[in-house]
Amino acid sequence: MNISEIFGHGISDHSEQAWADRKARLCRFRDGPCNKSSNTDPIGICSVSDGREAASLCPVRFLEGGRIFRDAARIAFGIDASFAIFPEIRILQVPDPKKSGRMKKIGKVDFVLGKVDQGTVTDFCAVEVQAAYFSGTETRSALSHFMANRNFGELDTFRRPDFRSSAQKRLIPQLQLKVPVFRRWGKKFFVVVDSQFFRSLPEFRTTTPANSELTWLVYPLARDGDVYQMMNVQPAYTEWADVETSLREGRAPDPSEILSELQLKFAPKGKVITKIFQP
Repeated sequence: MNISEIFGHGISDHSEQAWADRKARLCRFRDGPCNKSSNTDPIGICSVSDGREAASLCPVRFLEGGRIFRDAARIAFGIDASFAIFPEIRILQVPDPKKSGRMKKIGKVDFVLGKVDQGTVTDFCAVEVQAAYFSGTETRSALSHFMANRNFGELDTFRRPDFRSSAQKRLIPQLQLKVPVFRRWGKKFFVVVDSQFFRSLPEFRTTTPANSELTWLVYPLARDGDVYQMMNVQPAYTEWADVETSLREGRAPDPSEILSELQLKFAPKGKVITKIFQP
């Protein structure tokens, strides 16, 4: 896939507004300065694309129009419910090694939505947002060339979204830490991803909205002329045990398969070690 959005605008969008935002290093999705990797010199590359559909490289990309919050609140609290957005709420407590007898909070959730009834928060749910890492050449040189020349010239803009690493190294450890807590509380837990990321995941069973312990809010990032837009959500309702099992690294074989492999490796040499040497 190739770099498709820079500072909130498609690379083929050369409107005055697009270049004003780029020169000011603004992010239209968060309605403020881009802070990806740096507050002073951000890497404002939002996504990569196959020309039709984009894959997000930045979680802030999903904040477009506040749609993820409205969709999550509608599923968790019902249509037309009033709610408030609370970013970066920590949900777990552990002993603080630096302060004897004190506790510190860990397990930061990207967003907690609180249902508000007549000025009182009466319910809540969690929203985690997951973008993809990428593999291949760094992006800053391509960004600098584009900003200076309004094109990439002869530079290679191909970058490969590393969905597997993003899921196994980042997303799964976070879910293992947080989902069981909300499951125990009987509260909804949402994960926001784009459709390309979701298609890269192993298949897992789905359930009904009422029984969902982990609800995926899946958004296609589709190209429309010079821009990419978040399309309507495609929710997937799942139970945590099914997701955890499916997203484990690989399938555990039968013991007989391991024995067969060991036999194949052993047969050519036929050497038996009968003594164990201690270091």
